[in-house]
Amino acid sequence: MATRLAACETCRKAKQACDHGQPVCSRCQSSGGICIYRTAPFKRRRTEKPSLRSPDPSPSFSPRRNPYPNPGYLGSSSHAAIFKHIASDDHSHNAPETEAPQSVGDNYMLLQGADVLRHLLTRYPLSAMKELVTFWLAKGANLALAEPFVARCAESVSQLFTLHDDNWHLVYARRLLENSAKPLQFNEHSDLGTFSAQFLDHNARWETLGIFFAAVSRATIDIPFFPLLYTAEEDQYTLRRLVTKLSDFALEVSLSLDCLNDLQLIVQYENFIVHSYVDGDQSYHSWRKLGDVISSTFALGYHENLETKPGIPLFLMELRKTAFARIYSADKNIAIFLGRPPRMNKRFCHFQIPFDHQTPGQSSSNEWDPDSKPGYRADTRWSALCAFLKEEVWELLQDKHDAACGQRASIIQRKAEEQWEALPAHFRLESSLKQCARSPFERDFLAHVRLTHLHVLFLLRLLLLNTLTEPDIPIIETAGQMLALVVEIILLREQLTNSGTGLIWKVAYYGLPAAGILLLALLKQHPHAPGISRNKILQDLSVFVAEVQIGTIVKPGDPNYALLSKATSTIQRFLDSFHSDAGQPPLEAGHEEGSDDWAALLSQDLWDAEAGFWQSLADHPSLLALDPPLLSV
Repeated sequence: MATRLAACETCRKAKQACDHGQPVCSRCQSSGGICIYRTAPFKRRRTEKPSLRSPDPSPSFSPRRNPYPNPGYLGSSSHAAIFKHIASDDHSHNAPETEAPQSVGDNYMLLQGADVLRHLLTRYPLSAMKELVTFWLAKGANLALAEPFVARCAESVSQLFTLHDDNWHLVYARRLLENSAKPLQFNEHSDLGTFSAQFLDHNARWETLGIFFAAVSRATIDIPFFPLLYTAEEDQYTLRRLVTKLSDFALEVSLSLDCLNDLQLIVQYENFIVHSYVDGDQSYHSWRKLGDVISSTFALGYHENLETKPGIPLFLMELRKTAFARIYSADKNIAIFLGRPPRMNKRFCHFQIPFDHQTPGQSSSNEWDPDSKPGYRADTRWSALCAFLKEEVWELLQDKHDAACGQRASIIQRKAEEQWEALPAHFRLESSLKQCARSPFERDFLAHVRLTHLHVLFLLRLLLLNTLTEPDIPIIETAGQMLALVVEIILLREQLTNSGTGLIWKVAYYGLPAAGILLLALLKQHPHAPGISRNKILQDLSVFVAEVQIGTIVKPGDPNYALLSKATSTIQRFLDSFHSDAGQPPLEAGHEEGSDDWAALLSQDLWDAEAGFWQSLADHPSLLALDPPLLSV
């Protein structure tokens, strides 16, 4: 008697013939959907609605795990480095695998992720979210590290969910988990297509959803109006929070399997970037997320020389270098922004960056292909090169009183200038941004390249000041250029596409320190110098304040609103006093009551760029202390 075979759920629901192929029938193979066979297909189901606490048991799955923690990369000081030199027979490496049961915590996390998935997809059409991502990509934006996979993941996810039973979300959540537990296979001949196929369509994993929903979250930030999903800010914010939450669950469920891989690291990085937008750059949550990404980088061994690892295809080698470079840069920039020590010390890392524009064989990191095009790869290279110099500035800060400090600073400055000159000519912004006739992405890219270079010089000159309250001519000139460019970016924001860093980050990270130095220069009656226009400084400060205060770039309730509003409030007090009392002779700043005490309170800490600086500046005994030369034009 022939055995009765059940159709997969997709064919059964569509009432189409199924060829019962395992693990994927031919119909699902061609459509790209998830092929699911129930474990008890002919068993009559109960009529009551299943509960999240007692889900339908099919398809049952307990991931096969190593009962011992996955050690990841083990370096030269570890026990593994010693024991690998001890001869052992081959059988010692083939110990039988043991299956560890799925923990209660993992089940709870899986149920939570499934519930958020159900809530999201019953409230928002998946096809509309795919259209949002497609529209966002068409503007030239993308996820910087996951760039090669975003469009593919969006297409794959949009075709996944075909079941509509009461517990469909549990069925898919388990299948996604089953796929996530499979190792990603590759060899030296693998290409991007074969590698990607392991987590697309019927092979979709939780990481696939993590990338897609990170892209949806980022798209809601860059696209303020999308009628298929939202027309009001409240709806936009609700969708952003929900897809961010699902991206979080996708990442946590993947990491719970203790099988860290390239795809999980990519999701970790993009999830950190999403949280920097959603929670703010000062959020402890974002800071912890970055720490997790750095920990995974070390656990995977990507701080070692990747080119010495055998059997890695070129595309994956470049992807790993890109991951290292972006994470290394993020560590330095966030450390500076928050005034905290960096966590990736270059002494313990092999500094490596991807080739620009797919050009293998470059002899040095400063060497660029003259035909390179603006893009995330080029942004990654440049940001990492500048981050390397920023770390050298940080190291110099620890030895500021060393007699050789000035000489070492000169070396860093020379390196910065050489890096700038080594850039392709079409990467160097030498004119006003508004005069740059390029695409929105390219204009933003050029502005960021210029700002990053100026920031290295700014930090170096800030370090060499005798006291922060008395800025010298070089740092005033650099700060003036930084602020002028940030103001241009603010005014031209509708004509720019995010090329790696968002508008708020540029305003807070580059604009605020520059504005602070310029305000200090005005308050300390700095003499007039060639190349420094007081009118231009006052104009830029006025525009900077106005754009923040009227809510065009940040609104109450936004993550970085408190920092920006505090700073602009202090600048506004100065501008008000300047315009209302410009005709009155000012007092000598050195004789103002309490001025010495104020100067002592203002921190010289190079890395303190938070609200504390602006609080100290706001406590200046008199914002009316202006020297007559400052009033001239």
